Amino acid sequence: MKSLKLAGALGAVLALAALTLPASGQNVDLALAKSWAFMQENMPGVPYDLLASACDEGKVTIYHGTWSAAQQNQKKAFEEAFPCVTVDLFELQAGILRQRFVAESQAGQHTADIIQDSDVGSLDTHAKAGLLAEYKITSDAAFSDGAKHSGVWYPLRRGMVGIAWNTDLVTDEEAAVLKDWSGMFDKRWEGRVGLVGPATGGIVLATWYSWYKGLGPDVFQRIAAVKPRIFPGTVPSAAALASGDIAVLYGASETGLLPLMMDGAPVKWTLPEPAIGPLSGQAISKNAPHPSAARLYHEYAFSEEGYGAWQQLGGAPARTNFKDLREVVSKPWYHFPSKFFDFPPAEVTAANADMTRLFEQYVVPK
Repeated sequence: MKSLKLAGALGAVLALAALTLPASGQNVDLALAKSWAFMQENMPGVPYDLLASACDEGKVTIYHGTWSAAQQNQKKAFEEAFPCVTVDLFELQAGILRQRFVAESQAGQHTADIIQDSDVGSLDTHAKAGLLAEYKITSDAAFSDGAKHSGVWYPLRRGMVGIAWNTDLVTDEEAAVLKDWSGMFDKRWEGRVGLVGPATGGIVLATWYSWYKGLGPDVFQRIAAVKPRIFPGTVPSAAALASGDIAVLYGASETGLLPLMMDGAPVKWTLPEPAIGPLSGQAISKNAPHPSAARLYHEYAFSEEGYGAWQQLGGAPARTNFKDLREVVSKPWYHFPSKFFDFPPAEVTAANADMTRLFEQYVVPK
């Protein structure tokens, strides 16, 4: 009887090994068998050798912006699939994080394995400067040519930006004027509004540039007329809205609003057309301290499973034919736009100094 049980157990082990053998016929470390089986199902085409090498490194460090909930959700899912690799997250506002990455790279102090940015034009600049690795993911075809720099960066999201309000302080009838961008200039919002300045970079810069090009060069003066409060970033501005510190938030990032809404905060928002939805991207540092772990995470992040883990709490999906998993899309008041402002990322990035100058000249209180 014991021999039969032993034979059965041995057969199960052999069956598992057979299911998890890489195409090369190389033996699979039994400690990695579960992760390899996950890869075969969810990341087909990614080689076993990358898994083994990543596990030997045992760590990956990601520099990311203020989309904490989305990044934490993906980190958790990744570590469940690949317990041999620990994910270290380092969060800063996009502009400051970008400066840190460049300064570290130039000084030869390489910490980041993966760099994320809400300004993909800056990622292109990093690539031209030789700061990013060239690596084409196996799911490259799942992203359209206009939404990626193939082999360099891939899109985490389309970061939607709109106008939000606190439903305890603003009625839906009042908020109806915010369905159009011109509603920002309505005098009823005077002294009740918050916003973030373009020097923050990334999605905020793209917002001000879109307003400047789409609504007219006097947009700074017209917004200044409603006497807005200025916040240092999208997260504190969204928190101020949720707490009732301000009633309305211009240039509100969905990524900051979504976790608050899911926690029961009294917030709603609209996405006027033409909409603002710049891409946020992810790339691998050319001098990544853990290059294999970085490539494994990069592959996972853009697989259907990994992309869903991030997108569930992040922005609108930029992956072709990918269902939007965010809770907000089921809300009767939510409408996703069909028309967008469309400016080349490099053009937006180059306008940073001009947008900041105009903001400080007209909007910052003297």
